[in-house]
Amino acid sequence: MTLFSLLTSAGAAAAQSRDPAPLVLLLPGGTRALGVGNAFVAGRGAEVLFYNPAQMFILRGTTLSVERFGSASTLGTLSTVGPFGKVHLGAGVQYLDYDASPGLSFFTTPSTLTRRGTANSSSLAATVAVAAQWKGVRFGVSGKYLEERIGESRAGAAAFDFGAARDVMRGTIGVSVQNVGEDLELQGQVGELPTRVTLGAALPSILVSSYFDFTAFASVSRERNGRIVPGAGAELIYQPVQGWTFIGRAGARRVRDLPDRAESPVTVGGSFGLDRFWIDYAFQPYRGPGSAHRVAIRIQ
Repeated sequence: MTLFSLLTSAGAAAAQSRDPAPLVLLLPGGTRALGVGNAFVAGRGAEVLFYNPAQMFILRGTTLSVERFGSASTLGTLSTVGPFGKVHLGAGVQYLDYDASPGLSFFTTPSTLTRRGTANSSSLAATVAVAAQWKGVRFGVSGKYLEERIGESRAGAAAFDFGAARDVMRGTIGVSVQNVGEDLELQGQVGELPTRVTLGAALPSILVSSYFDFTAFASVSRERNGRIVPGAGAELIYQPVQGWTFIGRAGARRVRDLPDRAESPVTVGGSFGLDRFWIDYAFQPYRGPGSAHRVAIRIQ
């Protein structure tokens, strides 16, 4: 509750008209996460680096993903985590190539990514992280270099994430504080870091039959301006033979309250796994031109 109170106070003190930036931090960090409503604070795998660095302590692996927003924008991510002595280390990069349309709202929002703008732009977040465990609780911290480029203007800043997680009754509960740092400023306009506190859970896997398992994820975030963002999703796991796994996903989350309502709150996805090699896919509809398709290759 103290973290939530601090975040609310920070939001009240900030100018409410400022747009969040960099844009890449407003997008889902992982393909599996997108498929379950972005509720991945208690998730597992390399891409959890972008949600809760404490959860890096669970699995080692590497994930490479590409997402296309119609024919207008492209997001690429790379993340890798693994053990190093008694700690786990992780590193990741998120890079978005898009076209902005500077105007009254200088910074772009995710709802416009399927439409081409007038200024070639990019958004970058490069992350390094470390996680450790103490008395059954996992802790993690990450540092980021952030950069937003709109046309010929460019601004950079540093930010930090903090996280903790613990297994409870075969499930997981996690909390993270993300994007703590200085705001970005481009051409005299300030883009506020999308600072947020998120509480999330992953439910224990439920055996539906000898071939099917079911699990669910949920999270709720409180953003810097006091906005509450819930998200939830589920996975149905089918394993016909040892080493072969098929997963279907569906999720929903609150999207930004903008007039065009272009982003759909509903997402779907799936995975195919063969031993340690996985292919992940996620889809998010958009109103208007194009939709978002995301594909990832994962080794764990």
